Amino acid sequence: MEGLLIAEELRRLQRLLPSRRFSWRFPDAHTFVLPLERGSLWLFNRPPNPRIELRDSAPPPPGRSHSGFQDLLAARAAGVLVASEQRKLDRVLSLEFSGAEGFVETAAATLITELTGRNCNVILLDDNEIVLGAAREIRSDINRFREIVAGRSYLPPPPYEKLDPRSTSREDLRESLTGSSLRSLRATIDGIGPQLSRALSRSTGLPDNRPLDEAELERVLDTLERLVREPSRVVREALELPDAATLRRRERRKELLERLRREIGRELELVEKRLTDLQRARRAAAEADKLRGHGDLLLAFANRVPEGAASVALTDFSGESVNLTLDPAKNGVANAQGFYERARKREARARQADIREPELRNRQAELSEQIASLESLSDEELESLLERLSPAGKKQRKSGTGVKYVGPHGYAVLVGRSARENDALTFKVARSRDVWLHVQGYHGAHVIIQAENREVPFDTILFAAQLAAAYSKASDSENVPVDYTQRKNVWKVKGQSAGAVNFTRHKTVYVTPSRRPAEETQEG
Repeated sequence: MEGLLIAEELRRLQRLLPSRRFSWRFPDAHTFVLPLERGSLWLFNRPPNPRIELRDSAPPPPGRSHSGFQDLLAARAAGVLVASEQRKLDRVLSLEFSGAEGFVETAAATLITELTGRNCNVILLDDNEIVLGAAREIRSDINRFREIVAGRSYLPPPPYEKLDPRSTSREDLRESLTGSSLRSLRATIDGIGPQLSRALSRSTGLPDNRPLDEAELERVLDTLERLVREPSRVVREALELPDAATLRRRERRKELLERLRREIGRELELVEKRLTDLQRARRAAAEADKLRGHGDLLLAFANRVPEGAASVALTDFSGESVNLTLDPAKNGVANAQGFYERARKREARARQADIREPELRNRQAELSEQIASLESLSDEELESLLERLSPAGKKQRKSGTGVKYVGPHGYAVLVGRSARENDALTFKVARSRDVWLHVQGYHGAHVIIQAENREVPFDTILFAAQLAAAYSKASDSENVPVDYTQRKNVWKVKGQSAGAVNFTRHKTVYVTPSRRPAEETQEG
């Protein structure tokens, strides 16, 4: 989204501020919706086309699941939306939230939205501009000049120098653009990118690849003045773009198609792998007669096989020498029986392959046809098909001990389901620097964040704390206190009952329990 278009949305928003607001809504992991007293503010953090939009319609219902950063945002950006600001006409804007009183008092916070194409991000800062969390953490292995990591000071994108078309005089603009082409205009004028450049070219009827003469430059300056006042209308008229609702439908359809191709493609890949296994079974069965011949040879010359031999060289019935690999723990007759058994199993697998292949071939054809026909389906049919393919969304995954979730940033989160399993998780599975959590004052699960010797981000701790609250006797409460510390600070006194522990050097976070933990497994 380009700078002048962002500025237009912020002008509409600023007329409403400060505004009473309601709870954040998160339709998916890339969409952030803040319902206001009048309308809703939508932030789309999906590359390569992030954007901000103020809508008059009612906010959407809460999504089934949300990311750890979205949990953090709901907890920490809880006050009144008091101000918004755009840095120059850059694609970076800030939303200022006041502190909020309540059972747990929250401090003022700032939400930075970087609508910068493929590098877009949403970042939450405290009142000292320290990063509390980000939708996409950027570490030094990705960008050594600009890290976005919880606990670090926020470093904005590097500054630049361009003319602001809102405040620069017509004479200065004319002087700066003399001899330039429309294509090079965006290197000089702030807030204009490829889309607005095309709109200028279409509106003026001028090509964008040659220098402007004096008369053409005046036409461009006239259109530029209108572009500053109402950029979205100029773009819509010049480029004949569909309205916002149509664009949203198209974006949703594109997302549905991508997800369905991915889901169906995974099953198709599995079917094709099984077909490959069938061919491998047939090739192995072709060696069955040879294995039987080895068995016959061993039976005929069993008396020549030394006891405990790992191999033997025998002359077969055609007079050729054959080297046979043996099981040293068996005698010649038992090894011969082993060759017969291997031959029998290979032939049985080949017969099974003949039975299964038609079914797999039919399924392969069905899936291929299903992928090919996706474009012809209506949006409603795509939604219905996706629901049938993945009716419960992402489900919890079970590990050998406890229930395993994948939390924000990819950290494994393990949850105990009984007192004995709590003990096993804490004292057998968890390592020294793993994070241990337990709801305060109630019976409940031990929860372990497997840190793998890394610093665990706070939004991952919030995610795990919500699970700890959900898997406890406080699951129906609000603002549940959850204690957390490193596993090395947890110990058990001899004679304590299963699941009972002592711990120290802990901190406490207040969370709302995950109401549907089986549907809230997240991947960072």
